Amino acid sequence: MRVAWQTVAAALAPVWLHAATTSAEKSAVHVLTDAGFDAWSDAQELALVEFYAPWCVYCQALAPSYERAAAALEQYGVKLAKVDCTEEQSLCEEMDINGYPTLKVVVNGDYVAYNGTREESGIVNYMRRHQEPPLPAVPAKGLGKFKDSAEVAVVGYFGSRAPEFGVLEEVARELRDEYSFGYVDDKGLAKIQGVPVPGIAVYKDGGEADIFTGKLTTESVVKFVRATSVPVLGELSSQTFGNYIRAGIPIGLIFYNTDEMRNGLESQLAGLAREFKRSVSLAFVDARIYAKHARMLDLKPQWPAFAIQDVVRRTKYLLPSTAAVSETELRQFVGKFAEGRLQPDFKSEAIPQRNDGDVFTLVAKQFNEVVFDRTKDVLVLLYAPWCIHCNRMAPAYEELGRSLRSHRNLIVAKMDATANDIPGSDADLNVPGYPTIVLVRANDNRIVKYHGDRSVASFTDFLRQHAAHGLGVSEVSHPEAAAAQPAYTEVHSRNVGFTPKETRHIEL
Repeated sequence: MRVAWQTVAAALAPVWLHAATTSAEKSAVHVLTDAGFDAWSDAQELALVEFYAPWCVYCQALAPSYERAAAALEQYGVKLAKVDCTEEQSLCEEMDINGYPTLKVVVNGDYVAYNGTREESGIVNYMRRHQEPPLPAVPAKGLGKFKDSAEVAVVGYFGSRAPEFGVLEEVARELRDEYSFGYVDDKGLAKIQGVPVPGIAVYKDGGEADIFTGKLTTESVVKFVRATSVPVLGELSSQTFGNYIRAGIPIGLIFYNTDEMRNGLESQLAGLAREFKRSVSLAFVDARIYAKHARMLDLKPQWPAFAIQDVVRRTKYLLPSTAAVSETELRQFVGKFAEGRLQPDFKSEAIPQRNDGDVFTLVAKQFNEVVFDRTKDVLVLLYAPWCIHCNRMAPAYEELGRSLRSHRNLIVAKMDATANDIPGSDADLNVPGYPTIVLVRANDNRIVKYHGDRSVASFTDFLRQHAAHGLGVSEVSHPEAAAAQPAYTEVHSRNVGFTPKETRHIEL
């Protein structure tokens, strides 16, 4: 579990708002521990659980609203609970809590992300809405209004007793925070809409329908809805980036810097975009606004420019700057990508000529070779040079490397994550903030996330517990070279230049 920490002055410790309520009345928020967590969760038809740390200032700010929302929801049979992750560390690891506060909705023991606001009214309205049916009936006369009122509307054409209803209901339960769902039991209307019965159609901005034709499973319909929720050749911006992320399809970014350039490319590429829409979502990007994203991709500031970004696998594919951004060149480039014949591009510093310091300096070009060497345990610090918390912990990390230098089966390494991409798609190597520290174990290459404090003692204890080769060292000195209270600088999005609310981690 990667935990994002905030520094809180010791003087504020007695003011922890989760320690007790300011009122003498009994709290409406249930306190959960590992012992009764599963039984309580299984018994809830609908509930909300907050995972928090007492020292977290955002948790403290949330506490009064959370308490009032819990009291307001009691009359509707919706319970609110909380888990102190400083006391229930194993439970929070199991629940994959990567920041504080994290809110999760529980339905009959199953946990999903909470996507509402943190105000009392927002929490109450969100939970009340989730008490309503996820797949409501849409009257035939109201279909037009239903489609027009939603950015993306998903409509099932069948009755409530059809087997397809259960599948779409599950999809709606999973995605209803993102899209509007309904069903119409009217074969005549389905015929007018050009949808077979039974059938599922996705409408964008009230326009023409994309009709589902695959094998009917919850997973396949979720994938279809997400993929068809973005335009065939749209505009990528801070407002629309979240939709493209949720679609889960690699994005083909067409950078332009004049309206005339964009219009010319649009007329050229419309057919190509439709042809490859299931493999790559082509979208325009205004380089006058989002040049920072182009730099993050390592594109040269020459417009037009093109790159494919696979956010899911955290890879990118750059059209060579010597190639023209044209229908002919992009058809060849995108076609090779769709067939799996392109190799990803990684930003990397040069491999150091000398690397004999106490801490090994990693770069992307040698990342996989060093980090996934099965003969060695490798502790990796992913940092940013400008991160004050990284700079504060640097002496302790250097001391750790110096103390453990004699261990031939262990490498203490660091990499500037702002100057080097991380090759591969392992989610455990994602960098939500700085510093991020992981151990890649010898033998099985299992990745273990570090979430202790920034001291040599804590680093050493972590390695003793998790390194495949162990340490067996008691002579390591433990100077207090870093603050015992962890600190962390959040990265809102590794997709620099596009940081809409939808892609950000909950404030930590």
